[in-house]
Amino acid sequence: MDFRSVLSFVWRSVSDANRLEIGCMRNCVDDLLILHCFDLYGRPTRAPVIRSVIWSPPAPGWTKVNTDGAALSSPGAGGCGGIFRNCRAFVKGCFTVSLDHVFAFEAELLAASIAINFA
Repeated sequence: MDFRSVLSFVWRSVSDANRLEIGCMRNCVDDLLILHCFDLYGRPTRAPVIRSVIWSPPAPGWTKVNTDGAALSSPGAGGCGGIFRNCRAFVKGCFTVSLDHVFAFEAELLAASIAINFA
């Protein structure tokens, strides 16, 4: 196959996929620029639903730990941390850890693991 045939095939395939209206682009400039090269309009993903979450204290005599972990990219630099509070919401302890090269779920799991070790 020559270059023009391949280009024509790619162009038809992308146009056909666009007409089917399936899938969504990632919300990034690179995807938008690629779509504009094919004279197509992207369908960005829907914005996430924002829900209000209210912290509730544990039962008297108990300690509650909240943890979180995150990574800058997949994988990338990240970190995790946690905070321990009693039934009156007083902070009993906390921790943070910088991580070099992790996926987000690894940072989350490491935060939970560290919290369990401290507990």
